[in-house]
Amino acid sequence: MSFAAHGVEILMGHADAIEPSDDPVRDAPDDIAVVVIDNPPHGALTPSVRLELANKFKEAAANPSCRAVVLTGRDGAFAMGTGIDLGSADTTDAPSLAALCDQIEAMEKPVVAAISGAALGNGLEIALAAHARVAHPDARLGAPEITIGIVPGAGGTQRLPKVIGGLAALKMLLSGRSVNGTSARKLGLVDRLEEDDVLAAAIAEARARADSGVPLTRSGTRRDRLGEGQGFLEAVAEHRRIAATSPLDAPLRLIECIEAALLLPYEIGRGLEAAAFEDLVASDHSRALRHVFAADRRLAQASSEVGRTPSRPVGTIGLIGARGIGSEIAVACLDAGFSVTVAERSDEALEAGVMRIIEHYDARVAAGKMRDDAVEATLDRLNAVCGFRTLADADVVIDPGPSVSKHLISELDSVLKAGAVLATGSEHIDVATLAAATRRPSEVVGFRLFPGMQRNRMAEIIPSLTSSPRAIATVRALARKLDRFVVETGPGPVGIGQRIAEALHAAADLCVEEGAAIAQVDAALQDWGLPLGSFAWRDSEGLARLRSKDAGEDDLTTGLVEAGRLGRVNSRGFYTYEQRGRRGVEDTDVTAFVEDIRQSKGRKARTLTDGEIRLRCVAAMAGAGARALADGTARAPSDIDMVAIHGLGFARRTGGVMFAADLIGLEQVQKLLTKMAGQSSRIPLPSPVFRDLIRAGQSFAALDS
Repeated sequence: MSFAAHGVEILMGHADAIEPSDDPVRDAPDDIAVVVIDNPPHGALTPSVRLELANKFKEAAANPSCRAVVLTGRDGAFAMGTGIDLGSADTTDAPSLAALCDQIEAMEKPVVAAISGAALGNGLEIALAAHARVAHPDARLGAPEITIGIVPGAGGTQRLPKVIGGLAALKMLLSGRSVNGTSARKLGLVDRLEEDDVLAAAIAEARARADSGVPLTRSGTRRDRLGEGQGFLEAVAEHRRIAATSPLDAPLRLIECIEAALLLPYEIGRGLEAAAFEDLVASDHSRALRHVFAADRRLAQASSEVGRTPSRPVGTIGLIGARGIGSEIAVACLDAGFSVTVAERSDEALEAGVMRIIEHYDARVAAGKMRDDAVEATLDRLNAVCGFRTLADADVVIDPGPSVSKHLISELDSVLKAGAVLATGSEHIDVATLAAATRRPSEVVGFRLFPGMQRNRMAEIIPSLTSSPRAIATVRALARKLDRFVVETGPGPVGIGQRIAEALHAAADLCVEEGAAIAQVDAALQDWGLPLGSFAWRDSEGLARLRSKDAGEDDLTTGLVEAGRLGRVNSRGFYTYEQRGRRGVEDTDVTAFVEDIRQSKGRKARTLTDGEIRLRCVAAMAGAGARALADGTARAPSDIDMVAIHGLGFARRTGGVMFAADLIGLEQVQKLLTKMAGQSSRIPLPSPVFRDLIRAGQSFAALDS
């Protein structure tokens, strides 16, 4: 017989009673019930699915002809989810996932999970509730909850340690990584591997267990993996020490749950897990991480989309200079299989840039990540020349920025072949101005990549009003080939990342002018989630590069540049760097310079708390984001957040700039911006976007939908 309702099927009977050839059940015998989680594409355990699962297990328990149950998924998936991404409860009668897992585990008939695809999060928890698990070697099993700031909430922290042991559970749950079926078998998480027909193997396993009469193995009450003793306690202590330094609460709460699983009765451990889950779901960090997770998925989908306009073929990349981020771009292009021509004006600059590229590949060889012959084959596609005439064969020419001269534009204009795209990363001259200076304005597109390209995977595409659809499509195709996330902005003078950074630095300068120490501001921002704060970031980027063309003589960056302090490049910037690669130390000369600026503006030094510094800087960045939304540069608040995280390196726990503003409250952000605008000409009054959202009782999140 076959019954189906609301995403769950239960099938019992002969093969001729089962229709379709692509149905997961082909030979359901009379005495084994096969319950199918039929909720594509991932088998999400929504309330309606959980209700039907509970009903079908009740039916199987009450059916005297049913001797065992096999639980499986459909279309290559078992089940996935985190327990908080299931939308609103579509039925009030649905059991919680924890209650459903307890019901399955309490079955008096063997329950075997047949896992041929992904069993992640909720999927792993329901599989752990079964009495046995049969999986394909390539199946994926894992608990990624820690990556969104929560813990498993349906018994996963209690059952997993009892199935695979405390040490393995600590590693698996704290990392959030999944394992394949083969590794899961070695851990004891899977009882049997099957390469061909996982469902048939699970049915055979279920029948064998029913025939044997051996007491059922219930994960929640297992005690056979408790022999790790002192080793486990030492591992717990070490993980506690590490978790205590984390800004997130989830790791410590997770360790407590795992420890309870092996030391306390199941019911008490489940209570600790439930309390941790509820607390963490409501925390700001978890909300931020969930926002980033959802935005990441949208961004990945948008980045992979290919529009109707075809791109031009791209085989050769021209690169203007390989110093700074130029060397990173060259390596990324070589890794992607392109031929790369690096052009510089001087032999000295060319040699320095090429040496950086070679040093990168030497480091890979030393680390055992590449062989010498592979490096040699890769570098055969690198051509380094002095002068720009050899760029005539390039399909795309990348100017990494930050500045570009009219003379260079004119020289490139006379060299580039028809249809070649100039992708500029200029920060000091907007794309429209550059395009207007060429005879090929339709082939000029802004293309902003970010330093630290291995971790910062963002690419901003900034078209001008004259950029052709084909030129934009070509740059998008290049970004995809370089494995970049892509945010395409509206036409505008500067990109999203530059606006955020400039707003941050303006607010940080204001804090220092009012009395905060430079190191205090950086420490407060690092504690929030910025990798280097503001001043150390500017030193790293180079102060000459960041000097604003509109700044007055009392601008902090401008003043230091005029004093010959250029940042890490000459070991003297906002900080003094006594050793290469070491952290900078505060300099009394800079302190005196700041005091002179303060006095020239008639400010009296006062004490600023770390919290006030963070609020001011986040408000300034959110203000810049709101202006980008208002003028069409940014298309959605989550785009701004993604640029902050994947371009500027903000920690995921921040949620990004606009999400952070929502957490603070838009009224408070608006007041802060209004106050700071009266204190600094570099911080504008709040955009009308704030007023409109506040009146409507909405947040920036509403604009994402």
